[in-house]
Amino acid sequence: MKKATTLLLTLMMCMTLAGCSEKEEKKAAASLTFKDKEVEVMQGDEVDVKDFVKNVEGKVKYPKLDTSEAGEQVLKYVVTGEDGKKKTYELTVNVKAKEETANTQTPEEAPAEEQTQTPTTQTPAVTPPVANTGGSNGSTATGSTGGNTTTSPTPPAQNVCVPNGTFGRLGNSGKYFIGNGNTMEEKHEDAYNQANEWALTQVFDENNQWYDKSWTMWTIYDNCGERHDVWTVNFY
Repeated sequence: MKKATTLLLTLMMCMTLAGCSEKEEKKAAASLTFKDKEVEVMQGDEVDVKDFVKNVEGKVKYPKLDTSEAGEQVLKYVVTGEDGKKKTYELTVNVKAKEETANTQTPEEAPAEEQTQTPTTQTPAVTPPVANTGGSNGSTATGSTGGNTTTSPTPPAQNVCVPNGTFGRLGNSGKYFIGNGNTMEEKHEDAYNQANEWALTQVFDENNQWYDKSWTMWTIYDNCGERHDVWTVNFY
């Protein structure tokens, strides 16, 4: 009987200790939730990245957000729990470009003389063509009469931007990643995955200058401002 009682007490103590251990593990685990899955901010705005967080458990290393340029950025929130384990949480932030406000005046704002003035139409002076004295009744231009020859002006050449393979606003990694795919969405996603995987290898390599750092990523454009499927990495 005494032996059975001892075994029962031992079993109860083990169950109690297991329950405590489980509670301590749950309490020590790092966790973070955001208010929204994706966030939009305006270019040039001052933004506190802490405002995007709804709940957090553990010590947080907050990312940096650069709103000086429009584009998509992925912020990395690194949370360290009481057990020493780290978890990384990602938040996509879309920095919207500010549209320039047109400088227009309403009739009330415009000067009175401008409100009552009727615009006049001026007819540009045209020099009459020189009479054809060669006796030819033919015409070398469509719609001309009397043998007069008119020459249509050559339109000026348009200034077309030619991509030169360079990209601006690189992160301090100095690297950019171009995606592969049939559509722009596929290229966009592939470039993001490339950049993220490369950054992970850097922060876990003890011999790397970016070891144990946090990072953020954003899209960049070429010299013509046409591509938006290219990503860069910035460590901090």
